[in-house]
Amino acid sequence: MTVSKTWWGEALLNALEEFTETGRLSRGRAYAKDHRLKHWQRKNGIIQAKLRGNVNPYYGVYKEPTYKVEVQMTHLSAAQWKKIIARLTEKASFIAKLLVDEIPENIEQTFAEFNCHLLPQNYHDFKVSCSCPDYAVPCKHIAGVCYRLASIVDNQPLVLFEMRGISAEKLHQELIKSPLGEILAQAQSNGAVPLLPVDSYYHQPLPAQVPEQIELKKYWYGKSAIPKELPSFQVAQLPATLIKKGGDYPPFWQKQASFIETMEDFYTRMRKNIDKQI
Repeated sequence: MTVSKTWWGEALLNALEEFTETGRLSRGRAYAKDHRLKHWQRKNGIIQAKLRGNVNPYYGVYKEPTYKVEVQMTHLSAAQWKKIIARLTEKASFIAKLLVDEIPENIEQTFAEFNCHLLPQNYHDFKVSCSCPDYAVPCKHIAGVCYRLASIVDNQPLVLFEMRGISAEKLHQELIKSPLGEILAQAQSNGAVPLLPVDSYYHQPLPAQVPEQIELKKYWYGKSAIPKELPSFQVAQLPATLIKKGGDYPPFWQKQASFIETMEDFYTRMRKNIDKQI
C-alpha cells in the first residue's frame, strides 16, 4: 500500500504494518484526510490530534464522536544525541544533506554504532493512545495519525529527528558548530551571483585559423567517423514530477485507488493509442 513518496516516509508505514492487520490499516488511511481532522498539534516530538468518528446506530452511536489520539516515538537521550551528532559531523555528505533538510540513505549506519536507530523498526518505537472504545492497539484512528505523519515527513524529513527528541533548529545549530558544518553553512548563505550586462542575447562566433597542414575535408569530417548504425529506439520515460509531487492521495483525490497509479495507467493507454495512429 503506497501512500508515501520518500523512502523515509515509507519506513514509518512499514513499521506500522509490522504490528497492524491489513484491514485496520486500510480503514485507518481514511482517517488521515482533512475532513476527519478537527485538531492537530505537534510539540516536542508529541502529536496530539482530534479525529471525527462515525455515527453508528447499531452500536448506539447517534452523535458524531470525537476521539483524542496521541502518538509519540521513543526519544533518544541527550548523551546519545551528543555522540551521534559528533559522528555525523565527521562526514561532509551527511552535513550537506541535513542542512538542506534531506536524510542521507546510509544514516542508519551511524545510529547503529550507538545501538539505536532513527527510523522506527517495530511497535516498541511508538507510544500511542486513543480515546475510542476499540480494544486493539493501534486502532484505525492511531493508524490514520501515523499515515498523516508519514505524509508530513515526506516534505519535512527532519520531523523524524523531532520525533526522536531533537528539533530541526537544534540539529542545524549543532551541525554548523563543527568545522565542516561551518564551511558548508557559509557556502549556502552566500548571495546570488550578480547579473552582468551583455551586448547580445546570443554567443558571438569567434574566428579561428585553420592550420595549413590540415586538409579541409578531414577538418569538416571530424576526428572520428559517424556511426553507420544508430542505437535502437527507446520509449521515452516521462518523469511526471508534478503528478508525483502531489503523492498518491492529494487533497482533491477522494477515490481509494492511488492517484499516481491511475495517471500512470492513463498515460500508458494514451501512448498506445498514439502509437497506433502513427
